Amino acid sequence: MTDSPIQSRLLARRAFLRNGLLAAGALAGTPLLSACGTGGSESGGGAATGKITLGTTKIMQFDPYLTNTDIHIHAFYTYLLDYPSDGKYEPIPAGAEKWEFAADRKSVTITLREAKFHSGAPVVAEDVVTGVKRAQDPDAGFTLAQPTAFIASATAVDPRTVRLTFKAPTPEPLVLDWMFAFPLIPSASNTPAKLEREPAGSGPFQLAEFRRDQRLVLKKNPDFYAKDRPYLDQVEYRFFTDEDALVAGLESGSVDGAAYLGFRHAERLRQRFTLVEGSGRMSLFFMNATIAPFDNKLLRQAIARAIDRKRILDQVSFGIGDPVYTAFMPSSPAFEKGYLDSHGFDLDAAGELLERSGGARKAVAGVSSGSPSVATLEIIQADLKKIGFQLDIAPQEEAAYLDALFASKLQCTVAMQPNNMQSPSLIARGRQMLTTKANTTFHANVPPAYVAAVAAAAAAITPEAQKTAYAELNKVLVDEAWAIGISTVPSLFALDKRITGLVTDVRDFVDLSNTKG
Repeated sequence: MTDSPIQSRLLARRAFLRNGLLAAGALAGTPLLSACGTGGSESGGGAATGKITLGTTKIMQFDPYLTNTDIHIHAFYTYLLDYPSDGKYEPIPAGAEKWEFAADRKSVTITLREAKFHSGAPVVAEDVVTGVKRAQDPDAGFTLAQPTAFIASATAVDPRTVRLTFKAPTPEPLVLDWMFAFPLIPSASNTPAKLEREPAGSGPFQLAEFRRDQRLVLKKNPDFYAKDRPYLDQVEYRFFTDEDALVAGLESGSVDGAAYLGFRHAERLRQRFTLVEGSGRMSLFFMNATIAPFDNKLLRQAIARAIDRKRILDQVSFGIGDPVYTAFMPSSPAFEKGYLDSHGFDLDAAGELLERSGGARKAVAGVSSGSPSVATLEIIQADLKKIGFQLDIAPQEEAAYLDALFASKLQCTVAMQPNNMQSPSLIARGRQMLTTKANTTFHANVPPAYVAAVAAAAAAITPEAQKTAYAELNKVLVDEAWAIGISTVPSLFALDKRITGLVTDVRDFVDLSNTKG
């Protein structure tokens, strides 16, 4: 299997990470974030207010078509539209000045804002056309490939106008979610190879300096379309090998803030720092249907009944977050709370299903060392032991874990799934959830019912059709039982009290355009 660009970079970082991984934290605890910020944006003023330094353990790259971009990518790129940071899906013009849907819902005409890339070149319609073509390429589209599946073609009408023609009538929310996730990139730079080492956007910040695994420096873009933003002149990210080192750096004053921390640090930091809770993602238990014993659907259904979401939320997430059953957040139109009762934690039901399955009673879970997923797996492990199933846990350093996950070598794991926003069909954009043979859980044997359910969800336009399609999608997910929702997992930032206005968008990507410090 050929490594993706991000995999190659992860492998390169493996040696750097080798000595810094932390052990699992203590589990006991109580809710801690009563004083947290909510992620709401702050605005006002207009003058730049200096620089801030943030610490992170995140792996970085500059291609917005890839994952692992949440901490900085919103700083480099402008997307066609924005959503407010309060979780509502009310589109705000960004790279697109306006858009108009055809009455038959088979196309949308987008007028681009007059703007410049960091290179000084103007943003033009042909850049969108090139970007759509890349997204439609299965080998280069990465996370934008599945969301772009509804588009038949993109045409530059004039230098600032582009028309997207759909394969069939398409619901507006799906198109808006796509526009929210579509970055503007110059045609000449929009390849994985060119974006591997240098960003090429029109966002509020430009790249000033990058030393891999050491520091990333952003400087204010003087030509950003919003003339009064960003407020900061400079943002510096410093890399840390693990969260304990990052927290130590924050407390010593070497950084002004720490990004994407585990909740176990919240109580320790809450008195000295402002804690900001981001929109977060979902934690899921994935079972690999290509490897025994999880090639047995009845056995997967048994394991699904042995996941104690309440205990995991209380002990791992300190009471922060909400339980989920499939890969839909409570804000999703496809979220069905009833499954938490009808198919929730029940060891008697799990034991009965396990007995009927006749499957082997032993498996190994891969996990990234030191992540909260280790503690989650320990709870699942203890409950499975009660019904006679042995789950061994095999922590690995981050790069090795992701390498095995992407290569479909793990029997099972706990991993994060992004917010599917207002379009349930976007559930199929992750590697374990794809409807194609590239699915790392099923390969060429993706259940036909799932493929059909995703397609129906993407095509449903009327409220009645959407209700039917989303119900069927949930039914298939519950029946096939390879991706079992556990809970939402908000992100956590600890910031010097002088820093305000740092928020995350609905994907949990950091937005620094309104940040002051």
